[in-house]
Amino acid sequence: MPSHFPATSEFARMLRGERVISLERIALEIARDAFPDLDASETSARLDELAARVRDRTPKNAGTRAMLAQVRWVLHVEEGFQGDREQYYDASNSYLNEVVERRRGIPISLCLVYLCLAERLELPLAGVSLPSHFMLRVMDQPIPLFLDAFDEGKLLDLPMCERRLEEIIGAPTKLSPGVLAPCRLEEIVARMLRNLREIHLAEGNFVAALPVVRRLAALEPDDFRSTRDWGVVALQADHPGEAVTPLLRCAELAQGEEREELARLARIARRRQAERN
Repeated sequence: MPSHFPATSEFARMLRGERVISLERIALEIARDAFPDLDASETSARLDELAARVRDRTPKNAGTRAMLAQVRWVLHVEEGFQGDREQYYDASNSYLNEVVERRRGIPISLCLVYLCLAERLELPLAGVSLPSHFMLRVMDQPIPLFLDAFDEGKLLDLPMCERRLEEIIGAPTKLSPGVLAPCRLEEIVARMLRNLREIHLAEGNFVAALPVVRRLAALEPDDFRSTRDWGVVALQADHPGEAVTPLLRCAELAQGEEREELARLARIARRRQAERN
């Protein structure tokens, strides 16, 4: 296991394949990479308060739809949570602490807020990684029912969901049963990390990107791009010693010009590391 992740961290527990893992804790560990002084308990306490507000207003025998209606009211009407369409690629929209504080997010981070409340309220929600969009599926319904957290928690049946995706993609969309299946926790974490990777790399912020690609490489050890990005970003972020192994590994797998370029970067990393010893 990579030494970058303490053995007691939730992320490391996920890498070990342990069963009961908290997505909220992993999200807050990712946030702490960007905000080292983060007090994660403050974000969790805020989520506790939101869930308690929903619980206090909902009869004990209320069905899933009734409770979801109250969650939507608390989040989107009272608290003003909404999708950030104006600054969609702002990194703050992808870190859970910032999403909870600013009440702005992208589809997957707003779905994460719903999932955090769902865990507290015992609501049967699961993430669904749809093409170009992330939604939640209500799992106790007789027919497929989806929740679009980016669109103020609207509930969509399958035809409505397909029309929503057509609006986003700009082409007719038909969803197969396999696509509608709930995501594994690892898939949600990977999608969160990929979003952050693209944001930070687009900004040229290699220091912020390094802990993100480091986690992706640990989560997807057999993925060429994840390993390559780890090596390249580590070098760009002035961590040459960390860059050598992933660059050499990818150079062995690559071909042609890419192989030569990765080998060249590995030599540069080795030289820079040697200069420091």
